[in-house]
Amino acid sequence: MDENKQNQEPQKDLEPVEEASVSQAEPQPESKPEPKSQQTPERKPSVFQGNKFKRGGMATVMTVVFIAVVVVLNLLVSLLSERFPSMNIDLTAQKMNTLSEQALEVAGKVEEDTTIYLIGAEEAYRKDQLYSNYGLKYSQVANLADRLAEANSKVKVEFVDPDTNPEFISSYAGEVLTSGRVLVRTEKRYRVLTVDDMFSMSQNQQTGATEMYSNVDSALAAALEMVNMDKVPILTIATGHDELLNTSNMAAFLKKMEEQNFEHQEINLLTDEIPEGTQLLMIPTPTTDYTDDELEKLRALLSDQSREESIAILVTFHPTQTSLPKLSGFLEEWGISVQSGAMVTESDSSRYISADPSYVMVDAVGKALEDNTYSRILCPMSAPVELLFSGNGDIATEALLATGEGAYIMTEDTSEADIENPDTAQRTTAARASSLAQFEGNQFYYRSLVVFGSSYMFTDTFLETAFDNSQYIIDLMKFATDTDGSRVSVYTDKVQTNVVDVTASQNTITVLGLGVFTIGLPVLILAAGLVIFLKRRHL
Repeated sequence: MDENKQNQEPQKDLEPVEEASVSQAEPQPESKPEPKSQQTPERKPSVFQGNKFKRGGMATVMTVVFIAVVVVLNLLVSLLSERFPSMNIDLTAQKMNTLSEQALEVAGKVEEDTTIYLIGAEEAYRKDQLYSNYGLKYSQVANLADRLAEANSKVKVEFVDPDTNPEFISSYAGEVLTSGRVLVRTEKRYRVLTVDDMFSMSQNQQTGATEMYSNVDSALAAALEMVNMDKVPILTIATGHDELLNTSNMAAFLKKMEEQNFEHQEINLLTDEIPEGTQLLMIPTPTTDYTDDELEKLRALLSDQSREESIAILVTFHPTQTSLPKLSGFLEEWGISVQSGAMVTESDSSRYISADPSYVMVDAVGKALEDNTYSRILCPMSAPVELLFSGNGDIATEALLATGEGAYIMTEDTSEADIENPDTAQRTTAARASSLAQFEGNQFYYRSLVVFGSSYMFTDTFLETAFDNSQYIIDLMKFATDTDGSRVSVYTDKVQTNVVDVTASQNTITVLGLGVFTIGLPVLILAAGLVIFLKRRHL
């Protein structure tokens, strides 16, 4: 038993055998290769990881970014060009879409909220659909109006379509606001411009072709200035004496005065009072004499010492007028006399035109416009004007227009012998008498009487010519009323709109416009893009 117990007791002195030792001691069975069906297949590189994809993807990204940048820039430029129209480069040869310095100066001085209403659909303006049969570029009206608005935030431009906004049109029922007209308005007043105010036409005497001219720049600027003026000078035309001049045969003169911001009215001086604010009263070649009451109204106008502004009366004559003793007496009070039944004639053939010695060329004389230069002034069929004195009290007189030394006076009594051997001398055809009205602060203003022996000078036929008649008369009227320096005078040269810069037939224009630019160039660009794409595809 003892022996058995001894055998059952654990052997304390022996250390336990570690598994690692056993495992290392025991031989490991050799690993067998796995069947081919259980082996992991070798992975091929993904197409998304290849160099071709990377290069193509980068090209695609760059293309997308480039297109996005172009689109954003295009939108940005479009928005900016709408806000700032001057960003659009004026590519017209005549710079039709560029404002003159005078127009910009007028726009810069606008202080009242002003709206330029362009009557008609915007598309009709932008795409030159208005009066297209006449070759007018009506887009110029919208373009220049936009530039006036850009020059001053006080100026706004709105399009009013008569078909969609009849309420606006009916609110100006007396103005006949048809498509193509422009209404410029402030809280003070408004002015309507017609197509004739903004464009004009004439026939080329050499070629017989019709030439279209634009006055849009000066017309818009003058209207803008007029509606913003604190006070508008008034031209009043006296009627009631079978006048030879009227609003129909001197429409050009009235239009020129409107361009200088004069508002014109007509009155019958016998029954009506002279409108308040009249700075220029015109007596347009009457054929019957004036009454004492009418003459008193004229005297009261020129003797008014309460108005701190210059005032003038303009009287025109014609050789065929009968004697007007009362009106003549009024003129003589101011030192001017007009000989009735007589006509100034020129013996020097270089001093008249159209083989008519009564179509006399005259020179601007006197101090009224001595700083101005007028090279060609035509004074057709003029009655002789005479100065009775150079000065009398506070009245001073001066000649305005004078002939050369070869002029003579023809009457019904002039014989053939007198014509062959005339009594020649320098003759006066227009004169001015003036006095000064003084106010506090040493302010001086004129009270003037201006007399023209030739009423023909104010007719459309002789005002719209290559001579300097128009500019001289307008300058003189502004001088006599002292409106020359009180504001910016808007007068810019008219611009021909139908000048052909490049001659081409309709077929040529169609080929270039449709074939080359509309179809040809886009196809070439598309083809070039496809070639580049296919080449890059095989990189």
